[in-house]
Amino acid sequence: MGCQHLPTLLWNRCKSRVVRLRRDLTQEFDYADSNFFFGVDFIMTVSGARYNLKNAKLQRFWNVYRWIIYLPTILIFWNTFLNVRNWASMEILISSLQASLAISVTILRMRIILWHYEPLMEVRRYVNRRQFGRDLVKSVGIRSEAFYSIRRIAICGVGFMFAFGASIPALDFSENHIFKLPFDIGRDFPNVQYFCEKFVNFWTIGTSLMTALDLLIVYMVLAGLTAEGKVVALCFSSIFGNTGRRVQRKLESKPGNSRQQAEREKFYFWKYLQEEFNSCVELNIEFLAAKNKIRPFLNAIFLITYYSTVVTLASGAIYLSQMETISLFSFLTLSYCLWVVIECALLTRLVNLATEANASIGWQVYDLEWPAKLQYEERFREVYRSVRTAILTVMAVSRQPLRFNCFGFFEFTLDQFWILLNMTYDLYKFFRRFV
Repeated sequence: MGCQHLPTLLWNRCKSRVVRLRRDLTQEFDYADSNFFFGVDFIMTVSGARYNLKNAKLQRFWNVYRWIIYLPTILIFWNTFLNVRNWASMEILISSLQASLAISVTILRMRIILWHYEPLMEVRRYVNRRQFGRDLVKSVGIRSEAFYSIRRIAICGVGFMFAFGASIPALDFSENHIFKLPFDIGRDFPNVQYFCEKFVNFWTIGTSLMTALDLLIVYMVLAGLTAEGKVVALCFSSIFGNTGRRVQRKLESKPGNSRQQAEREKFYFWKYLQEEFNSCVELNIEFLAAKNKIRPFLNAIFLITYYSTVVTLASGAIYLSQMETISLFSFLTLSYCLWVVIECALLTRLVNLATEANASIGWQVYDLEWPAKLQYEERFREVYRSVRTAILTVMAVSRQPLRFNCFGFFEFTLDQFWILLNMTYDLYKFFRRFV
């Protein structure tokens, strides 16, 4: 393929992606092809994280692109170094360190995503498979609610960070302590200086989309697993109903006198009840296995997110409190602080919902009519004990925490988020001593 065909190929690729994205934006939830990981492949490609196509020519151009988008990162690190070396004012130093921290956290979290890419794809396949609970009326509502929630978050998150990144090259930050270039040829070549400023700052869009992707991946995993956990709980709640219907169909297919029917009813009740319990227990095991595969990834992300949020909010508050006039850069600083605090609050809330979904499995089993339905008979004692053991095991397992505990440091829950705000205020007071 010659170079003259490359623009056409790029255009066709972009057009097909846009058409697919538009279809995903407007489609209703469907069991067959609704993807909980909405737009992830496209965003990973645009943010320079991962290229999922097999075209070698485009792969080479994408490899160049993925390195170009790190130009603003290099510029921010360099300006931070200069501000530290030149003993800039404290608020400038804190602002520079905040920007460097934000870039470092974004890149680090993206590397963690790529390191755990295979477990993520396994969870993605598990969430999108949706092979159980389709006959339950409430399961459609649970899964569609999660699907629409993910789509709203994806649209809002990508839109916000795209606007955030696009505003930097659109505005004049030529003298900003973070975005100014390390050289100044504006006096002799003003057009070249202007072009270089806009060219470097333009690629902040890619970094901004990477920041959005860091949140979306975690949100999609937690929202998808929470929905599947709720459906597993629904499956447990319908055990006796499914058993009764199966027994009734079996009795109707084998007519007999009342005594025979009574004996058959007991036999098939215990037979089908054990099968239904075993089937639901297998679903619960599969759900917990998916959670365990992704737990190291989530714990790493949560630990980094938690402490980086503390530093980001405290340093942002210091910089904004020292501003004598409101500037465009202070508005961007405030916007990013709002982003990280909403991100942390959202993720801790999702962990709470996932924990509640896991606990609801045990509560659904507890609320079954097993005291009235499970009547002990000597000839069915093995099945009786097996079912009782399964009930107690499921209730005990569901009470265990999901162990999203940042490798044992703390449980990443909404209660911990309020502690984070107190830590942020303490760090802010510490920084105030030096300003």
